[in-house]
Amino acid sequence: MKYSLLFIFLLLINFKNDQDIKFKMPDCYHDILEISSKKPSEAMYIADSLYLYSKHETQKMYALLVKSMVLELQDKRGQAIEFALKALKIAKAEANYCFQARTYTFLSRQYRKIGFVDKGKDLIAESISVSSKIIDKSHSIEYVTMSNLEMVEYDIEAGNYSRAIGFLKSAIFILDKQKESPVKYFDLANCEEKLARSFKKMNNNQLAFFHYTKAHTFLLKSNIEESLWAINVYNGLTEIYMDRNELDSAKVYLEKGLYIDEKYNNNAVKENLYKTAASFYKMDNDVDKYNHYESKYRSAMSKNKGNLRLMINNVSNTLDDYSFALPVKTPDSSDSIRLITVMFVIALPSIGFYYNRKKIIKHFRRQFYFKVKKRRAQITCSSSTESKLLKSLEAFEQSNEFLNNEISLPNLVTRLNTNEKYLRQVLKVHKNTDYNAYINKLRIQYIIEKLNTDKNYLNYKISFLAKESGFSSHSKFSTNFKKYSNFSPSDYINSLKKKS
Repeated sequence: MKYSLLFIFLLLINFKNDQDIKFKMPDCYHDILEISSKKPSEAMYIADSLYLYSKHETQKMYALLVKSMVLELQDKRGQAIEFALKALKIAKAEANYCFQARTYTFLSRQYRKIGFVDKGKDLIAESISVSSKIIDKSHSIEYVTMSNLEMVEYDIEAGNYSRAIGFLKSAIFILDKQKESPVKYFDLANCEEKLARSFKKMNNNQLAFFHYTKAHTFLLKSNIEESLWAINVYNGLTEIYMDRNELDSAKVYLEKGLYIDEKYNNNAVKENLYKTAASFYKMDNDVDKYNHYESKYRSAMSKNKGNLRLMINNVSNTLDDYSFALPVKTPDSSDSIRLITVMFVIALPSIGFYYNRKKIIKHFRRQFYFKVKKRRAQITCSSSTESKLLKSLEAFEQSNEFLNNEISLPNLVTRLNTNEKYLRQVLKVHKNTDYNAYINKLRIQYIIEKLNTDKNYLNYKISFLAKESGFSSHSKFSTNFKKYSNFSPSDYINSLKKKS
């Protein structure tokens, strides 16, 4: 295991063209996950060693992306983007289309996680476009499928669950035809987890449970059941069992996730896991453990806010420094990408995967690649304006100006030096909320922090806490406190008093 990634790398650097490369990078990514799941500290050491011993640009290109993948697992997305862009520069110089397609997809995932949704979609469109240039068209189809598995995440985040489900089922059909390998099972686990998450968002827990179970089965076959990514599956199963009030079963998967979490330093994963753990121990009436994980959840959430601010600053710089990697065209809409690619993939089984491929690809390119133009689907302001607005919001959150009970949308617009349209769009896309919910959540987070750090607040009346946090009435405060903490103010305060 220790040398498996080095072995894959040695194979990679001896291939000279796209047809030879095939799927070595997915193999490489699987090895990174497997090594990280068993000895996380070795993953970066190996990645650094690969770059150190690279003798020419092609070797450096692969080593840079490997390092980016390891940094992603460590939640260092700003650095991951920087190394991936350097790798992409080499790939473009060498006209390596397989590598370009994979790197564009990798970058799209990083930008999406940070909140640059439109930029992420631009990169996916570029990935699909360069995939058409791959000599072996069967591989071209596979890379298009890979790109659209990332596009599914945009659908899920936007609430387009039915569309995501349709494509995932088609992707699974294609994956089932591949030869048996750990990589195949990882890809299937990935698809099943996305399906489960989509059905859960649609409140169909029966199908969500079915697909989480299948994802778990494929996870075991892929030999990465203790990887950071596996926590997504365990966390999903925990929540399903909690919804069924089967706490014994929920605890089994929660403990699996917490065990894996101890080996990593990824606050994005920790935030979701600790939130689930807090909810579980609340249901289990374990006040001490509830308070323990609620505190860890708030701490992780606070760290993630700080990290996000730094990553946005870093990424904003790369938008200018690496213009070669940022496409200047996007599809007419995400709907057109999905419609064409789903129809394309569904059509493959009926006409034969290896029959008449040239005509299929030609038709696909005619329908998509040569009908693109610049259009921002959700944010109408420029990327630089969007970035500045996000920074201004971060500063606003740190200032506690949201505690002013006379604050309003027009006031905030003036404070941020923007307009209502841009602010509403940024809140919707980047924070998945509207103005009122945004302000109310900040106020509740503030008062919860005070209750946990200043014991004097435990003795104040609810009406004082409501006024202190900026609410105009006791009832509005209580309603929002319950909404964002799952506790009434009195119950929450009593639980803290018992602990102290």
